[in-house]
This record gives sequence, structure tokens and C-alpha cells, in this order.
Amino acid sequence: MLASVLRGRGYNAISAHEVGMRGKRDEEQLEYAVSQRRVLLTFNARHFAPLAEKYFKEGREHYGIVVTKTLDFSLLIRLTLNLLRKATAEELQNSFAWLESYR
Repeated sequence: MLASVLRGRGYNAISAHEVGMRGKRDEEQLEYAVSQRRVLLTFNARHFAPLAEKYFKEGREHYGIVVTKTLDFSLLIRLTLNLLRKATAEELQNSFAWLESYR
């Protein structure tokens, strides 16, 4: 649902569900995001923090991992739009960021 709201505002966004990635392993999710040159937004900080660290230690590139706790949908939209307005693709590349830092 977030992806469709973002697309409605002109952003190129997809959801794991839309591309058949829902239920895939975390590493597969990140590999898919990398193959598509996309930032990955997830509620799963517990698993993606170690993956970000693993990528860093191995010198592997990704296009950004943004994590958040479960939020009210309107707040999720607002923070995601703030992120998209404030952060450049270059700033997000190889970063691990909390969505809440884009208030």
C-alpha cells in the first residue's frame, strides 16, 4: 500500500508483494533490491542491521537500507516522503538509516 501511495506522488516505488518477494529470506530481499538499484525499506531492523554490517565488511554495495518500527500508516507516509525529499541516492547508498531520523 505504501508503494502505491508513493507512485501516486510520482516516485518509482514497489513492494515485495508486488514483485513476488514477500516471504523470501532477508538476504534474498536485499539482493533483489541491489539488482534493481533500489533502497530497501523494512520493519525488520533486527535482521537487516547484521546484513548491512556483513555487506560493509565484505565490501559489497547496496543502495541503502532504511529501517523503522511499525508506525501508523499516515506517519509512515510522512516520514518516507521526508526521506525522499531530504536524502539523495548518493547519501543513501551503502547506508543503514532509521526512517524516524527524517522527522
